[in-house]
Amino acid sequence: MGFSGKIGYAANSSDLKHPADRRRFPVWAESRGVDWEIADPSKQYDLVVVTPRADLNLWRTKTSGRSKLIFDMVDSYLAIPATNVKQALRGPAKFLAGEASTPFYSYRKAIERIVEQADAVTCATPEQASALVPFNGNVHSILDIHSGLIRSIKDDYAAHQPFRLVWEGLGTNVHWFELIAPVLAEVAQQHPICLNIISDIEFHEFVQKFGRRRVAAITADFAEDVRLYQWSEDFLSLIATNCDLAVIPLPVDRAYATDKPESKLVSFWRMGLPVVTAATPAYKRVMSDAGQELTCLDQQQWLNAITRMIEDAGERERAGREGRRYADQVYGEAQLLARWDSAIESLETGSGRSRATDA
Repeated sequence: MGFSGKIGYAANSSDLKHPADRRRFPVWAESRGVDWEIADPSKQYDLVVVTPRADLNLWRTKTSGRSKLIFDMVDSYLAIPATNVKQALRGPAKFLAGEASTPFYSYRKAIERIVEQADAVTCATPEQASALVPFNGNVHSILDIHSGLIRSIKDDYAAHQPFRLVWEGLGTNVHWFELIAPVLAEVAQQHPICLNIISDIEFHEFVQKFGRRRVAAITADFAEDVRLYQWSEDFLSLIATNCDLAVIPLPVDRAYATDKPESKLVSFWRMGLPVVTAATPAYKRVMSDAGQELTCLDQQQWLNAITRMIEDAGERERAGREGRRYADQVYGEAQLLARWDSAIESLETGSGRSRATDA
């Protein structure tokens, strides 16, 4: 299974360390023995896989009528209102940061245009696919492939003292813990807790170039005992599985955040961890399908869920083991690679923009 031709990949990061570069198209290509290279605008390709952090207008022009084009978009940029200040500044900021070779104003419009031109679009969730179908009929929802992260699996569900909560992710998202900081403070009055954050020590808040911040300065007030670990693929699952419960706070009233895929939940489940999440569409869909009720709309639900999981070892173990079983069955590497196969096959069969699929 593969593509017969020269492939260029316009990556999310120059060093391929961005999560999507480690978990999406390059993983499929390696698994299928397909050769590719970092896309070079001076070269001609039979297929270019373009990501949102690439020079969108350049690659849209370079591939028009010359190359097949797959646009791989994990984040829901089209869900952000045009009136959002950060969204409005994203286009000019990308030019200033060197991510775009020519200045442009509307990043949203640049996304729409490349989606319309693409021969296939890959995204992360059915919810994202529904938003993309009006622009392109050949849309494939494919979650990140986490196999490389799972190096340790939880098997002991006895609680630590203090009780260990864990979260992992980009530094740009750690601030969402402010939503449940009051909950953690209330929980800690009855049950001492330690909040373990696996993230970047430092990060740039805007287009990976501007607004340098230290994660420790953001997390200091989230709990009395906060422990920060530098994110590492080698140690992520080892640290996480030595904790008792994963938590994933997000706002449920902001489109860009609520449209995030279920990747983090699935990765924790594949490590065998019980997880409590915000009640976003993707998390609610997957939790319901897995037969679990651990999504939270407000602080009272967060308080109830975390307290219940602290006090009930049997419930923690059931949630962790059943979550792992579900994730392995539905989001195993073979299933996700097959979805990439389908996306690539759509280029060869000429189905182009004529259809949309979740598989």
